[in-house]
Amino acid sequence: MLIERIVLKDFRNYEYQEIFPNKGINIIYGKNAQGKTNILESVFLCSTARSHRTNKDADLIRTLQQGYSVKIEGKRDDEPFSIEINCTKISSRLNKRVIKVNDITLSKTGQLMGVLNSVMFSPEDLTVIKEGPSERRRFLDILISQINTSYFYSLQEYNRIIKQKNALLKRVYETGKNSDLIDVYNIKQAKTGAKIIKERAVFTEQINKKAGHNHFDIANRAEELEIKYSCDIPDYSGEESDFYKSLDKIKDKEIRIQSTIIGPHRDDIEILLNGLNIRDYGSQGQQRSAILSLKFTEMQIIKEKTNKQPVLLLDDALSELDLLRKRKLLNKIDTKQTFITCTEKRRYMTLDDSISFFFVNKGSVKSI
Repeated sequence: MLIERIVLKDFRNYEYQEIFPNKGINIIYGKNAQGKTNILESVFLCSTARSHRTNKDADLIRTLQQGYSVKIEGKRDDEPFSIEINCTKISSRLNKRVIKVNDITLSKTGQLMGVLNSVMFSPEDLTVIKEGPSERRRFLDILISQINTSYFYSLQEYNRIIKQKNALLKRVYETGKNSDLIDVYNIKQAKTGAKIIKERAVFTEQINKKAGHNHFDIANRAEELEIKYSCDIPDYSGEESDFYKSLDKIKDKEIRIQSTIIGPHRDDIEILLNGLNIRDYGSQGQQRSAILSLKFTEMQIIKEKTNKQPVLLLDDALSELDLLRKRKLLNKIDTKQTFITCTEKRRYMTLDDSISFFFVNKGSVKSI
């Protein structure tokens, strides 16, 4: 996987910019708030159809403009590919987005998954540890979706089921009618939800093994990292029938609450450091090291499952790490192409010969 050209038009603070990254490590440096992270964000957007910083397309449009365009060209297995995302503002609340791969408009977002695999680390990723379960589920879902398109579609289907079921629960609570229809949605929820839980559990076990080794290396064999999948369904054996039975038992409670209260949309991933919850007991540096271990694990799994090296995106990755951990991290970079943002280039100048430098200043990029 190799990106050869990035074109940004009215994206974030870029009016129009072409960037020609190289194979190996691409260092994007400059002062804060100049647009370094926006470049990495554009790559991640073309990889997953979503930003790592916002859920709103409007946030990506340059001030006072009516839309944005991002285009990436490169090679997969030595074959050229292109991804283009165009967003147009329809109204103050509505935006229309069109995604093209090799100049063909996609009918479904899921068709983008796997075209350009990438792994992103940014300061926002610390929310995986610091915030609630939804952030940890998001990390896992993005990883699996890049490898398994059917999982992405199962997630979409499951979310539709939950939305429709919740609307039904509210109507039943208010009118007392159509409670029998809840069973129909419980059957659908159990069928789709069981697939999601099974896939998550398998991947979590793989992540646990690899992340433990990665962190042991990054932390100089001083810390043990453990990842566990925590299923929200009581006494769940993994069978669809057990899921349905659990839903049936709490049907009256869900009607009173007017919400679906168990299922993969409520599950969590435990992250333990030396047996303790890293959220409560880990330092800032330990938490950052743990996330980086997870990101390198994500990269390894994608490579194993797809036989392709993902593009690695590291946004401000070295801050708050001690010198030893910085060296360990840099030594673990083993991809065809990596993008790293920083404020100073001097710490990277002696790494090796396959490093390219790009200076960013006020939404303008210059190859050095």
